[in-house]
Amino acid sequence: MKVAGINKLVGANDWWLIRKFGKYFVPHKKWMIISVASIPITTTAGIAFLWLVERIIDDFILPGDVSGLKLYTIMLASVLLINFLFDGIYSYAFSKAGGLAIVDMRRDLFGKTLRFPMRYYDKHPIGVTLSRLTSDMESIAESFAAGILGLLADTIKTLALVGYLFYLNAGLTLVLLLVVPLIVVVMRYLRKKIRKAFDESRTSLAKSAAYLQETIYGMKTIQLYAAEETAFKKYDALNKTYSDAQNRSNVYDASLYSIVEGITSIATALVIWYGAVQIWNLNFTIGVLIVFVTTLGRLFIPVRQFAQQITTIQRALSALEHISALFGQEEEEPAHCVEQTNVAPIALQEIVFDHVSFSYGEGEPDVLKEVSFTLKKGDRIALVGTTGSGKSTIIRLLIKAYSGYRGSITINGEELRDVPLRRVRQTVSVMQQDIYLFNDTIGFNIGLGREGIGPREVEEAARFVYADRFVQPLPGNMIS
Repeated sequence: MKVAGINKLVGANDWWLIRKFGKYFVPHKKWMIISVASIPITTTAGIAFLWLVERIIDDFILPGDVSGLKLYTIMLASVLLINFLFDGIYSYAFSKAGGLAIVDMRRDLFGKTLRFPMRYYDKHPIGVTLSRLTSDMESIAESFAAGILGLLADTIKTLALVGYLFYLNAGLTLVLLLVVPLIVVVMRYLRKKIRKAFDESRTSLAKSAAYLQETIYGMKTIQLYAAEETAFKKYDALNKTYSDAQNRSNVYDASLYSIVEGITSIATALVIWYGAVQIWNLNFTIGVLIVFVTTLGRLFIPVRQFAQQITTIQRALSALEHISALFGQEEEEPAHCVEQTNVAPIALQEIVFDHVSFSYGEGEPDVLKEVSFTLKKGDRIALVGTTGSGKSTIIRLLIKAYSGYRGSITINGEELRDVPLRRVRQTVSVMQQDIYLFNDTIGFNIGLGREGIGPREVEEAARFVYADRFVQPLPGNMIS
């Protein structure tokens, strides 16, 4: 019954997203097989329960014959126990597979962000990327716990129950199914509204996180210029946008559940009315009607749950769409190159810029125009110019943070385009104006990116830049 319109309740692009990220379940197929194998058992147990109820009512309770009631009661209890046991196995195995898949996805996404080119971080606020790694991943995890977890099993059970009802009485089943198209139409309409609201919500949340990160990072500047009120008002406006989108989704969610609840109540009334008429005409037994009414509860519980799950699923699909966009970003270098951390640095002899021109985008003005200079080993040069004259751009080109320059840049006579990125980064050191230190030891920060080096090499590097003068007096020295 629930599957009647499930393809309409999830868009074509959503199915593409689900298939794309379904690969993360493949390494954990053992748990998926266990969970799927439990579904036929629980489904059969559910049908057996209904059959036993019908037999107990029609064959024993109504005739007043209690001779075989004990055996059927034991069978009924056994069926319920089997259903309970394998329902638990299904839930545990599916949640286990989902949890492991999300861990893998989170790890891969973080690895992807490590390979983004520097120009990505020049153009995208850190808070937006952080929101994708945290808030969006959490939304997907919640969908497995609250929504998608029971969707597969409920779908199969619903189909089996409808089939059993057709077996009992086709006319009564058709009366029941009259409300299905209406439920599908309502769900499909409100799904689009909920999805749009959640897309706006995820976008505004990412913007809020980005602005919050930038504000805290630049708090000294904000306080120096007495801009606290301005910063607060902007953050408040971003928060209001997020709150409005969330409120809209809550209204749609409440409306969806209420409408589905009303439709299912009408369906129950129709079945009872039609069934009473048929019993009066002696077309079927009271046991069949009781089984129908009992099954109605089992049928519409998944429908009600699915109405609630639509909100969770749409939130997860919206998050998945944003994460997919992040996975689609170009990488600075192939993934396998990131692992090659011990690349021998170049014995630097000469750097030559020969008529180099560069712009940051197609149609943008050139930041560098026909720049030429030569830097030999032992030389010291200073790049002097106004803000925006291209000083930082020269450094960015030299460390291959940006490509697409015109002209020629060579290191030891080798064109920079042909020099592996890892080798360039291992050879050229850049001292930035804004220093960032990781929350680790001094030795870790000095040796960052150089795996395999020992304490001796770290100390030599500290002495080379005269850092040993303030490191030596510290308690713990390099492990401070």
